[in-house]
Amino acid sequence: MRPDFKEQPNQFVPENKKDQEWYIENARYVASKYNTQSNSLGFRSGNQSYEKPIDEMLRLFTYYLGKQENRDYFYTTQDQSGCELPTVWINGQKLTSMIDFMLGTAMKMIENIEPSVKAISRTAVNKRTLDMELALLKIEFANIFKQMEEEMGVAVTPLGKEDFEMPEDVMKYMQYDYKQYGEEIAYDMVMDILHRNKFMTKYKQAFFYTLLAGVVGIENQIRNKKPEKNIILPYNLIWDNTFDDDLNEGARFVGKIDWITPGEIVSNPYYTRHLTTEQIEEIKKLNTDNIDKMLGDENITTNKLKWYWNNNGVPSLAATTCYWIGYKELRYEKTKDKYGNTHLGKIKGNATSEYWVKTVYRATLLANKYVVDFGEMENIVRKSDDINEVELPISVFIPNMVMGESRSIASRLHKHQDRIDFLNNEITKSITRAKGKVFVLNKNKLGSATAQEVLNDFERMGIHITDGNATGEDFVQADQNRVVDVVDMTLDPNVQQLLALKREEERIMEEIVNVPKVAMGQQQGYLGAKTQAGTIAQSNLGTAYLYQGFIQYIEKDLQYSLNQYKVSLIVNEDEDIPVVGDRGMNYLKVTKDFTFEDFGIYVRVKDFIDDQSKERLLFIAQAAMQNQAIDMLDYLQIETCKTYTELYNQLRFSLEKKKREAEKQMQIQQMMMAAQQEQQAQVQENMAAAKEEGNNYRAELKAEAQMAQNVPQQQPQVQTGQPQ
Repeated sequence: MRPDFKEQPNQFVPENKKDQEWYIENARYVASKYNTQSNSLGFRSGNQSYEKPIDEMLRLFTYYLGKQENRDYFYTTQDQSGCELPTVWINGQKLTSMIDFMLGTAMKMIENIEPSVKAISRTAVNKRTLDMELALLKIEFANIFKQMEEEMGVAVTPLGKEDFEMPEDVMKYMQYDYKQYGEEIAYDMVMDILHRNKFMTKYKQAFFYTLLAGVVGIENQIRNKKPEKNIILPYNLIWDNTFDDDLNEGARFVGKIDWITPGEIVSNPYYTRHLTTEQIEEIKKLNTDNIDKMLGDENITTNKLKWYWNNNGVPSLAATTCYWIGYKELRYEKTKDKYGNTHLGKIKGNATSEYWVKTVYRATLLANKYVVDFGEMENIVRKSDDINEVELPISVFIPNMVMGESRSIASRLHKHQDRIDFLNNEITKSITRAKGKVFVLNKNKLGSATAQEVLNDFERMGIHITDGNATGEDFVQADQNRVVDVVDMTLDPNVQQLLALKREEERIMEEIVNVPKVAMGQQQGYLGAKTQAGTIAQSNLGTAYLYQGFIQYIEKDLQYSLNQYKVSLIVNEDEDIPVVGDRGMNYLKVTKDFTFEDFGIYVRVKDFIDDQSKERLLFIAQAAMQNQAIDMLDYLQIETCKTYTELYNQLRFSLEKKKREAEKQMQIQQMMMAAQQEQQAQVQENMAAAKEEGNNYRAELKAEAQMAQNVPQQQPQVQTGQPQ
């Protein structure tokens, strides 16, 4: 049997019978799917030869490097005898610039991803619904709850410290801001996963491989109790192409290939624990001279998986890590008691159970001979919508997968890049052949022609040569054959047609990826702002499937990584879990909800400000600053903010700060005005008091004056004492 058409071993095997040989056969089955094409519909016959996926990937990578091979137009670089023409073939890099442009757009998108975590179990949904109903009930019967709090000291706070006045506010809060404590812990874990794995670099690399190869894989592992992500090179990836699914949801297996030396094998404890002493000694003795004999003849398969190769005198062995979905026997059986009741109990003896559950097995096959690091996987993640299904640890993204195959952006462009290179070569040929006006001497004529005849011919062509004795008169020979002729070898005007064809090929490439020159800033001439914005918006629709699909891929990858991390934390008995803190650690140990909770990751791209929008905002900001609606600090914030959300929050904070300062100034002015009014009232009161005091003083003076006038008239009567 051909090694690339292996049958998968029986998965319904009891655990005690799954020996090393069983794992070797399963690993060989997965390895046989490397570099294969789907033939499920029978549309390809065995006699037809097609380029293997890995061969195509490697070729497309050379186009990005500008080192592509000229296959289709090589005949144009030779003459009739098969000799190469002197024209230098130059590889164009139009494909590189378009890939870089799309990669730059993706980097801006990845930089602004914003994950959110939702608990999707029935318990979490019921709690969320109950909290919302209590919050709405509190608004509807606000007086009763207020009376309970004032008279009985009973406060109902279903949403924590948040308090709302309208039902719409409750619904908005539940949709955007509501978080259970388990969701808060899970969100902290997601952010730890992203930053620990340098998500900007790794997701950018994953998207780059997607553009070139049309497929990418990310392996998720728990190393030293921390989540770790590794991007797998497309030409080292093994994936299941049986089903048309961009996210490879129905995959039954997945794998990767690493190249390691014998020294790295014997120093790896994950490998040596499954190797015998004889095998370790055999691996130590491997070298480039005896490797063929020691590993056997079947070291290469027809799908071009070479199990070892000579790397500058050091043998490198293929370490194929394989994951596949199998079935694990549950050692239970149905039994009946003496009353006829059915029970489930553990099987006693060697009988086979009828209950099986899906699980994930792993094995690493070294050089198609040694199997190491094999067994059932730990930290298995099950699908949230169906706990009977399991997730594979390598998430695969294959955009626009049709009939088991996909085509990358580069594969749709490279043919046109070849044609552009061909046209450039033809233009170069025309330029090198352009010699201007060339003078050709007739050698037959030189033998009998006199010096005067040569001079006369030169004079007719406007070339004047004299030896000091020429008369300058025209001399016409009887023989009209010229010694010197002129050949016009100026640049062929048909070069313009070649340039037009080249521009047409570039336009076709831009249409394929929907990236016009306007979007790339390479348009010729001036376009109106609305026309330019509309063109860019329409062009983005053509590649929206790729960007949106990659965001869904990030969601799927993060969801697996989070739930894998959660499973590892549950079995972690250490006292130190720095990601969640002391409170979170106590929560994990006390509550059981987090153990059985499934978390869904939802990623949205922040509303980042593109260049056109920023230019429009700066124009408006400049006018607002001239009208003193904003200050220089606000203008700088508009110029430096990357997202509308960030800009909105910054300006809102600035406006609220200015509002508070204005209110403070108004309060100070009101206090000053009140003080002035109080001072003026005091002055008026003092003036009134002084006036009243003056009036009283004058009244007293007047009274005293009157008394002084009356006293002398009555005094004699008192002194005489005589009766009247």
